[in-house]
Amino acid sequence: MLRALFIFVVIALLSALAIWLADNPGELTMHWRGYEIRTSFVVGVGAMALAAFLVLLVYRVVSIFVDTPASVSAFLEKRRQQKGFLALSRGMVAVAAGDAADAKRYAAQAHKLLDAPPLTLLLAAQAAQLEGDETSATGYFERMLEAPETEFLGLRGLFIQARRAGDRDLALAHARRAFELRPQTPWAAQAVFEIEAAEEDWDAALKTLDREVSARVISRDMARRRRAVLLTGKAMTAVEAARGQTGEARSAALEKAVALALDAVALAPTFPPTVALAARLCAETGRTRKSARLLEAAWSAAPHPELADVWLDMIEGESGYDRAVRARVLAAHHPDHIESRILVARGAIGARDWSAAREALGAYVGPDAHEVPTQRICELMAEIEEGAFGDRGAARGWLARALHAPEDPLWTGEGYRSSRWSPINPMTGAFDQLVWTAPVIGLAREVQRPVAFEAEAARAETPAPAAVGVSLPARVATKETVVFQPPLPDDPGPDGAAEETQEGERKW
Repeated sequence: MLRALFIFVVIALLSALAIWLADNPGELTMHWRGYEIRTSFVVGVGAMALAAFLVLLVYRVVSIFVDTPASVSAFLEKRRQQKGFLALSRGMVAVAAGDAADAKRYAAQAHKLLDAPPLTLLLAAQAAQLEGDETSATGYFERMLEAPETEFLGLRGLFIQARRAGDRDLALAHARRAFELRPQTPWAAQAVFEIEAAEEDWDAALKTLDREVSARVISRDMARRRRAVLLTGKAMTAVEAARGQTGEARSAALEKAVALALDAVALAPTFPPTVALAARLCAETGRTRKSARLLEAAWSAAPHPELADVWLDMIEGESGYDRAVRARVLAAHHPDHIESRILVARGAIGARDWSAAREALGAYVGPDAHEVPTQRICELMAEIEEGAFGDRGAARGWLARALHAPEDPLWTGEGYRSSRWSPINPMTGAFDQLVWTAPVIGLAREVQRPVAFEAEAARAETPAPAAVGVSLPARVATKETVVFQPPLPDDPGPDGAAEETQEGERKW
C-alpha cells in the first residue's frame, strides 16, 4: 500500500512539473562563433541530455576496447590457476591413496601451472617419497630452505628423511635448526630432546628441557618427570665414571652422583629406580639414615624389588638375623603386598629361619594358598625346601614349577625386557619408555591356571610359547636381561607406545 502511494506521489509530481513547464516554456539562446541558436528551454535541456548520453556511450565503448587484452589475460590466468589447484588437489589425493604415478604426474602439472612453491614443492617431495626416490625428495626439501616462508617446512622434511636413513647426527642438526627457528613447535623441541637423551648427552637434554618449559611446549608435571629421569641417568653415568677412579677422585665422583640422585628424588620421590640409586649411593657414602628414610617413603607408596635389594644390602657386614629383622621393619609399611612377603622371606632365608620364610609365603604355597605363586616365589620355595630338609627332589619340583609359573614384572619396552631399569630403551633409543609390568602371556596363564599343591604343580605341562630370545630355564636361573621380538600387529602405529608410556607414568 505504501509503495503504491509512493509511486502515485512521484507520478503526480512529474505531471505537475510537466504542466508547469508547458505553461512556462521560456526561451534558451546560445551564441557560438557568430551563430545564434534559439529554442525553448525544454528542448534545450533534452538536447544537452542526449549529447551527454552519446558522450558516455562513446567513452564506454572505447574503454571496453582498451581493457579487453587485460581482461582476456586475467581470464586465462584465473583459468590456469583453477587447473593448477585442481591438479594440486588430485595430487594430494593420489599421495593419500598411495598412487605414486598419479602423484608424480599431478605434481608436475601443479608445478607448471601454479606459482606457489610451498605447495608444489611439498607435493613433489611427497610424490618422490611415495615412489621411493629419496634423493629427489631430499632435493625438493633443500629447495624449500631457500625461501623464508618454506624454510621450516623444508627442515621438517629433511629431518624425516635423515631419521628414515638412520643418520642421527644429521637429524639432530635439522631438528636444532627448526627448534631455533620456531621454539614453540612441539615436534622440533621433542625431536631435539629425544635425540640428545638417546645419545646420553644429559646436559644438553636438560638445557633443551628448560627451553621447552619456557616455550610452554610441555606441561610442568611432564617436565618434572623428565628432569628426574635425566638426573637419574646423569647420576648413573657419574657412578660408572667413579668405578674407574680411586682416592679423592672417586669420592668426588660419588658425591656428585649423590647430589644428582637426591635432586632426582626431590622431583620423583616414589620412582623406584631413582630412589634405589639415591639410597644405594647414600649407603655407600655413610648416610645410612638418609638411605633408610628414602627407602621407607618409597616403599610405603609402592613396594618394588629394587628397593628391597638396596634395603637388604644397605649395611655392610650385617648378620643374617639383623638383616631379617630389618626386612620385617620395611615390610611393615606395606605388609600385604607380594614384594613385602618376598622381602621377609629373603631376610628369613638369609638368617636360615626356614619356618619364618615359609610362613611369609603362606599366601602363595601350601593348602591354604589363595594366590598363584610366581617364578620368584617358586625359586624361593626351592631354596627353602633344600635348606630346611635337604630335600633336593622337592626343590627340583619347585624349579620345574617355576618354568611354567606366571612371570614376575620386569621393565618392559619395545623389544626389550629386563630387571634393570634404564632411562633409554637400549633397543630403540626411546626415552623413558620402560614400564614395570608383567608379560601379557604370564597374566593370562595366571588367570587360567588353577591353584594346586606342590605335587600337582610339579607334573609335566606343556612348555610356554617361546616368546623370548632365551629359554625359560636360562631366564629363571640368571635373571639377566631378556630381549625379545614381539609379534607385529597388523596395523602398527605410534599410539601404542604413547599409551604404554602414559600407563607407566600413572603407575608411578
